[in-house]
Amino acid sequence: MIDEKGRILGKVSIVDLAILLIVLALAFAYLYRDRAADVSPQAQTIVVEVVCANIYPGVENSLQVGDTLVASGALTNVKVTEMRVEDANWSTPNADGQVVLSKNPFRKDIFLTLEGKSSQVSAAEITFAGQKVQAGKDDFYVKTQKVSLKAIVISVSIEP
Repeated sequence: MIDEKGRILGKVSIVDLAILLIVLALAFAYLYRDRAADVSPQAQTIVVEVVCANIYPGVENSLQVGDTLVASGALTNVKVTEMRVEDANWSTPNADGQVVLSKNPFRKDIFLTLEGKSSQVSAAEITFAGQKVQAGKDDFYVKTQKVSLKAIVISVSIEP
């Protein structure tokens, strides 16, 4: 079957056959990749509630319901759907040395509800407005054309 020169049936070299198989495998992988790329995940509506804590008064005027978030220098499909501004919670020691919670009129807490669609939802993580998002995350940035605020994620929900 294989002669002294390493050819199969005296016609085809084993090296030539190996090269042919590699080329066929690469062509098949390229064609399969194009077909697999047609399958895109379904975009899901994500609702995220955040709080921007201890913000200087007046900054809240640069943010409005309906503003669109920005990521990587481009607009996203995420919008501010609700906004509530309160005096910031502040912890201070009282006369007995106990820490008590009070309100600070010189700082504001901005509570926001953000809503948008994302196709980057997996069992492990959710990407929303170009950022990984999970409840408790304390470095989520609410960035619009006029304002950039560091926020804490309060809740994340995926709407059907």
